[in-house]
Amino acid sequence: MYVLGISRVHDSAAALVRDGEIIAFAEEERFTRVKHDGRLPAKAIEFCLRQGGITLGDVDHVAYYWTRWSEPLHAAKVFARYFPSTLEVFRNENGDDGGRAAGLLNTARTGGGKGVDDYHVGGALLAHVRRSFTLERDIKEALGHTGPTKFRVHLIDHHRAHAGSAYYICPWDEAAVLTLDGIGSDGTSTLLAHGRGNRIHDLRRIKFPHSLGAMYAAVTGYLGFYPTRDEGKVMGLAPFGNDTYVEAFRDLVHLDPDGGFELNLSWFRHHTTGKHQLSKKFLDTFGPARPRTRVTAENPVPQHYQDIAYALQVTLEEAGLHLARWLQRRTGSTRLAVAGGVALNSVMNGRILLETPFEEFFAQPAAADDGCALGSALEVTVGKHNLPRPRTGFTYTGPEFTEAELEQALRDAGVAYERVDDIAAHTAAKLADGLIVGWVQGKMECGPRALGNRSLLADPRDPQSKTRMNEKVKHREAFRPFAPSCLAERAGEFFASGYPSPVMLLVFDVLEHQRGVVPAITHVDGTARVQTVSEDDNALYHRLITHFDRLTGVPMVVNTSFNDNDEPIVATPEDAVRCYLKTDVDALALGPFWTEKPRMEDEQA
Repeated sequence: MYVLGISRVHDSAAALVRDGEIIAFAEEERFTRVKHDGRLPAKAIEFCLRQGGITLGDVDHVAYYWTRWSEPLHAAKVFARYFPSTLEVFRNENGDDGGRAAGLLNTARTGGGKGVDDYHVGGALLAHVRRSFTLERDIKEALGHTGPTKFRVHLIDHHRAHAGSAYYICPWDEAAVLTLDGIGSDGTSTLLAHGRGNRIHDLRRIKFPHSLGAMYAAVTGYLGFYPTRDEGKVMGLAPFGNDTYVEAFRDLVHLDPDGGFELNLSWFRHHTTGKHQLSKKFLDTFGPARPRTRVTAENPVPQHYQDIAYALQVTLEEAGLHLARWLQRRTGSTRLAVAGGVALNSVMNGRILLETPFEEFFAQPAAADDGCALGSALEVTVGKHNLPRPRTGFTYTGPEFTEAELEQALRDAGVAYERVDDIAAHTAAKLADGLIVGWVQGKMECGPRALGNRSLLADPRDPQSKTRMNEKVKHREAFRPFAPSCLAERAGEFFASGYPSPVMLLVFDVLEHQRGVVPAITHVDGTARVQTVSEDDNALYHRLITHFDRLTGVPMVVNTSFNDNDEPIVATPEDAVRCYLKTDVDALALGPFWTEKPRMEDEQA
């Protein structure tokens, strides 16, 4: 049984599941090279079908995350509670509202005009719902498929898709499930649930406008960054602040004694405007928003806004701990699976693992809306048809290339290269010698974090690795930290917890006596967002780090995604070669092939 899962609007993606096995899963942006591409994921669908060796006519089910509703008017009435002009769009259904809404949606995703702050505007949301009823036609047109199809369309509740993306692939037969984002299909922003066997049982839903994702996005905008895109920057900025505003920020979120929460809406306007906006009260209390200007050494983020970022992060962490503790008491479980865009906040995740009774923690690598493509497919495969749950194969799910294809990309670019016998050992030696290396191997990972197959690597012992990577390669803000990829069996020697963190969604303290050893991965507050690497997870990457350890005595490397700041992670060998040539990356390990730029001292010699 083939199930095609689709997500759209935020980070569109597609997934193909066959009889409980994940065949393929990838984000549309990786193919179109449009960051956060929110269009129908035609290229991702084509990739999934190609990986499965099938056509659209062979697909049995299409699972589309959005809503369970079968009646568009009901959807309109629900969203009318949250967004202005919602009913207007549906009243004009016979008019040109579809094109208008599609234009608003495109504006919101591409960053043009005012729409970048929109919660995808009520009209766009409802046009999206309506399009779900013409999904078969849309997919066929996008793929140019003219033959018959047999698939049945399933409309999957947004937070059930998030929950399925985490629970159905976690290694346990029972776990508490927590999903958090901005807003889902029925207005849900937070789902607390319990997974047992092949079923997920809802326990509690918290509805928009009471949304931790909405809160974080609104303050992200206030800080001069792009809401729904730059929350990770705010998480990285927060440790530079102090606790000046922490107590005041606690009034933004009221934590209920029974384990829930409510936003104090007097601080916000998202519930009245449909945009990521804060109220006059907020601005009067905390001052004007920071202009949306590029952060540079000459134009740093003022301390005031660093302190706001700190208060925001602490507020989120306290709310996350509050929810997790209630969920643990309610379920009695010692295991937690998380998903949703807010679950990308790895600092919050680390505190939940270490400061609640949960003893085991699982995060979906594609925790944001891209993961809903996989979660929707699994909700049909596992939740509806009771097929086996996939326990492996959910991280490296994208395209891979033959040696011939890799070599051709180098030839076409006209760069000198060589084939080396042991690319892992060769690369490790070059890293120990101070080079920044693009590392492209095997299948592309899913989600926003590079996990060792489409990565930029550097020496964690050299404090200049971070500066060079930020300024010369990634062209991004100097305050943003880089993560370590550490041998799983050695993590406890360097971090406050050696708990497995294979998808880089847990932050732990770097042990104090090790901070001077690995300054390039140690953030200003002494923490690191850890990726633990085991031989079972990624044998070649594990071998590279093992060789680096033998050379240096340090069982980790600096790891960040292989891309320039404003582009998606590289997917193809051509993408990798282009990025290598246009940035100050020193060398490229493309499969078994090695190419290296001349060093200044070599040129002078």
